[in-house]
Amino acid sequence: MLKHKFLLIDLLKYLSITIFVIMTLICTSNAFAQEVYVINSLADDEFSSAYDDPNTPADESKDGICGDELGRCTLRAAIEEAYNRNAAAKFIFNVSGTIDLYNFLEIPDNCEIDGANQIEISGFYPISAVDNTKIKGLRISTTFGVEISGTNNIIGDPNHYNEFVNSYTSLIITGDNNKVINNYFGITKDGNLMPNQYGLMVAGSNNEIGEVDPSNGNVFCGNQTSAIEIATGSDNKVKNNLIGTTADGRTDAGNKTGILIGGSDNNIIGGETWEEGNVISGNNTNGIFITASPPDSYSDNNIISHNIIGLKPDKSTWIPNNSGITITNATMGAQIYDNIISGNDGNGIEIFAYDEDSFTLSHVIYRNFIGTDGGENVLGNDGYGIYIGGNVKIVAVGQDESNRYEGNTIVGNRVGGVYISALAGFSPERIVVRDNKINTNGILNLYVDTSANIGIKPPYNLKYNSGLITGKHLLKGAIIDIYSAKRFELAPSAYFRIGTTHTDSLGNFSYYTNQNIESIAVTATEYVWGNTSSFARLDIVTDVADELKTVTDYSLKQNYPNPFNPSTRISFSIPKEEFVSLIVYNSLGEEVAELVKETKSAGNYSVSFNAGELTSGIYFYQIKAGDFLETRKMILMR
Repeated sequence: MLKHKFLLIDLLKYLSITIFVIMTLICTSNAFAQEVYVINSLADDEFSSAYDDPNTPADESKDGICGDELGRCTLRAAIEEAYNRNAAAKFIFNVSGTIDLYNFLEIPDNCEIDGANQIEISGFYPISAVDNTKIKGLRISTTFGVEISGTNNIIGDPNHYNEFVNSYTSLIITGDNNKVINNYFGITKDGNLMPNQYGLMVAGSNNEIGEVDPSNGNVFCGNQTSAIEIATGSDNKVKNNLIGTTADGRTDAGNKTGILIGGSDNNIIGGETWEEGNVISGNNTNGIFITASPPDSYSDNNIISHNIIGLKPDKSTWIPNNSGITITNATMGAQIYDNIISGNDGNGIEIFAYDEDSFTLSHVIYRNFIGTDGGENVLGNDGYGIYIGGNVKIVAVGQDESNRYEGNTIVGNRVGGVYISALAGFSPERIVVRDNKINTNGILNLYVDTSANIGIKPPYNLKYNSGLITGKHLLKGAIIDIYSAKRFELAPSAYFRIGTTHTDSLGNFSYYTNQNIESIAVTATEYVWGNTSSFARLDIVTDVADELKTVTDYSLKQNYPNPFNPSTRISFSIPKEEFVSLIVYNSLGEEVAELVKETKSAGNYSVSFNAGELTSGIYFYQIKAGDFLETRKMILMR
């Protein structure tokens, strides 16, 4: 008997558990199976809520039949009906036109609005949602757009896009793990500009803005403050979007700023493939601007990769941002790689800090095309390819001192290639520039001012003899990078790296090459702290006669550039074979350099003078050729 009693108790327990599981499954199924409401009215007014007839015992506001006080199925009545029933719902329309909101509209969790691109929602008040909602097929022109505060919401759809237009804040996301795909911000699908003040504002984490599928990117155009602003949170992804232009390359559709990151970490702009990259072109100030508000916030470890910044989507011509990428104000650890950054009105990349609070450090810039289309076509930035100024530390441009990373191509930028200088009384330190192609940039290719990088100077006493390159530097153990240069390019240049060596305990270095080279540019990098110098230059053939022109007179031309720092070129002509000497003197009449001392045939000649080890001041260069004697003045300005 006792045994049967225990068996009965076990059976009751089993039945109780089974019933509980079944009821749980039923409740879960009911919670996520969507009811469908067909909206038949565009009205939104004081009568538009779900209506409960006081003259009946039933509560019609939650009977699953949409109706307001006037018998209409309005969007508000349908939403309230679903909320009252705690039901997942889909809201569709058999009308088209505009709903002018008269109050806030909150979409219940697990619900979907599909306007089939026939419905506009306008007015002052926002639409809000928390978790697991979908919004698609709408034009949203309310003053305060849409606000998403929860998770797993999807804004947009591959088949039914949204248009966010004429809003102050068109879409704000403060939650996590949401998706924004196939939307138009500030512009309609058919190309009409209807600017928002702010396009998309994100203050959450792990949100995805765009997807790799071509139909799932967003278009941001004409927004008057920013297209995308990421203020807090982390790990958001922005990929495959058009920001400031359209697929056919419109030039009149720029936002004020393309992407602004201000106090957010670990975001990815682009991705590991070109399919994930964004086109960020045509914006009035910055393509990408990363900043923070120290000491309250910092922006750390953001990645910018595989984006086109400053060109048409097909890379055929310019659609300039004012500047490509700007980094400042307590931004740390940015990684910029595998981008095309060309055609911008200002600098391609600029990193600067002007006081102690705005100090910025630990950035890497590698494998980018800065000034070209990624191939042979030059589409230079109008400023510098890369500008680094002020209180900036630890930046690798190309390979670092530990041989990590790969070089950039920095070619064809109008003012210069890489420019590293003091700003507001602060000087950059530990800036490494190695293994980059830097050539045909304005008046200079690589400039490191004398206060930057703890004042490291270029190598000196460069010599070449039958393939052996030798020289000196003040530091022992310095990394010496030797590049192939062009003899007739005014500034020292780098077309490819010939090789790398180090200075010995006395500061001497040597490197042998069997390559056919006409000129070299050489940098020194401090191994321990990673400070790189400007280029030193040596023309392997220091002079070439101009055989196409008959020289009839002796002449010594003014050096160019003048003033200079640290290199300049001096040209002269002789009408017949003579023993020629060309000597440089300081203001005390002391010889400081011997540029030429040999017999030369008639012709035009040009030699390079590198004053890397000399102090600022006035210098004189004097030529003697037979009875011809002439002296000119030049100015070295640090």
